[in-house]
Amino acid sequence: MSVPPSVTMAWESDPSHLLPSKGYLRVRRVNRAIMETWFREISTVDVDTLPEEGGIIYTAWHPGGLIDPMLMMAALPGGLTFAAKSTLFKIPVLSRIMKWINVQPVQRAEDNVASPEERKQANSKLIDTLAELVANGERIAIFPEGKSHTESYAVELKSGASRILLEAHRRAVAAGKPTPSIVPIGLHYSDQHSFRERVSLQINRPVETPPMPLQEGAPIPEEDELDAYGEKAHDRAWCKEVTSMLQTEINRISHAQESWEDRELVWRARRMIHTIRSGENVSKIGYNEAVLGSRRVRAAWQYFSVNDPKRTQEIEDKFKSHHHEMERIQLRSWELKDRKKKISKTAFIKNFAFWVWSASWMLGFVTWSAMIATSVPYLFVRFFVSMKASKQENKAGVGSMKLLYSIGLYPVWWVFCAISMGWFIASASSPLQSIDLPGFILPVLAAIPWPLVSVILLFWWPVSARLHLKLYRRLSQSWRNLRLWFKLRSGQIEWDSLIQAHQSLAMEMASIGDGLLLPGDPDWVEPPTGKDDWEMVRFRALQG
Repeated sequence: MSVPPSVTMAWESDPSHLLPSKGYLRVRRVNRAIMETWFREISTVDVDTLPEEGGIIYTAWHPGGLIDPMLMMAALPGGLTFAAKSTLFKIPVLSRIMKWINVQPVQRAEDNVASPEERKQANSKLIDTLAELVANGERIAIFPEGKSHTESYAVELKSGASRILLEAHRRAVAAGKPTPSIVPIGLHYSDQHSFRERVSLQINRPVETPPMPLQEGAPIPEEDELDAYGEKAHDRAWCKEVTSMLQTEINRISHAQESWEDRELVWRARRMIHTIRSGENVSKIGYNEAVLGSRRVRAAWQYFSVNDPKRTQEIEDKFKSHHHEMERIQLRSWELKDRKKKISKTAFIKNFAFWVWSASWMLGFVTWSAMIATSVPYLFVRFFVSMKASKQENKAGVGSMKLLYSIGLYPVWWVFCAISMGWFIASASSPLQSIDLPGFILPVLAAIPWPLVSVILLFWWPVSARLHLKLYRRLSQSWRNLRLWFKLRSGQIEWDSLIQAHQSLAMEMASIGDGLLLPGDPDWVEPPTGKDDWEMVRFRALQG
């Protein structure tokens, strides 16, 4: 199976003809630092397939609120112009930042900020503005669903992207410039609402649009549309067709499923298949490879759901039953390997040592520093987010709210703590100066001028928080391994029958893809615009 080229936590250079403004570069530099902090792994796939000529309209589904455009701004090369709902411009600091990077406001009906006529005029002007940029070879990014959401698929798309493309195409042709493209982007989060998760941006090929309105082969409007709109009906029919094609493309590249449970099942099936095919040495793979694996599973699964629904349903029922059993005993696929190694005395000593080592450090300076640096803003963020997320319309923006509140609260708290603690530890007026301070670190700090101590602490707070997270992760993992050690030694788990059931199911699931031509194979042919992956799945011809 071939793996697409990827970039992990290394940003693409900007094309020489699309160098961003200084203001954009400053904002993007900060934005990239935020994204590198929020995510532990960022990969971008197939950047090299982007068209070299003509403007580009990037489109993507919108499951992550403000995180989606922040991620696209950080990862996609060149300066981007975004379109965002007009209500965001009412947020003081955010509105100023958006103006620096030339974000254009969109008037939405649900926002009730203007009359229908005013909204229509504003959005027509917006389409003209964005079309002019694209016609001149620049790149814009929009979310054609028009809103962020919690669905496991792209909700119904608005026609804005296709209208911009149509107008930009006409202007580019009239000016003798290269015609623009519309490029869907797949955003794949392990969990967009949680800290230190993973994400992969999958860049799709440009959408193959039909001939322009009134040209041979162009979409033909219905008679009632011609009566209602006249010549404009041809434009409407073209935009409707392109929007429908774009809907399929975004769903395909985003691995859309009917429910989040189905998406989770695909990912669990991928992990199970990867585990069984890795043999004794289960290797950890990059997130972009995992996304490709889930795409393969999805394509094969949907193919058989159409062509052999009875067998597919039987396997799905078995898989769900096995998954529930694994959840009950708190085991993961890769933990079924090397039972003898897991129950050895060496494994116990190793995990116990890690647990004691992590716990001892967490009782010391690192964790106390992290508690001072994070506890108050963490509680505030948690309170504000839970209050906002109680409303259904805000649930899609949970990750965004966490991120924005954190950006606002943590630095302020760090400055406050650095100044107050610096004075308290090292100032000549501090009551601590008359006390023999315990340990090694505090006496050293007390001998330094307190403004310098404050500066040291200001840099130390985020470092201590990160070290604490690493210690906590190590503590949790070693504790989990110890619990597993006791379970396996005590006989609480019927290991042999569990292994047999797991391997049998994994082999059966892996066999679904055997003999099939799937995404990622060297001879795989990408589906034409408007078709999903499963429609291109075929059985391989028998050799010999």
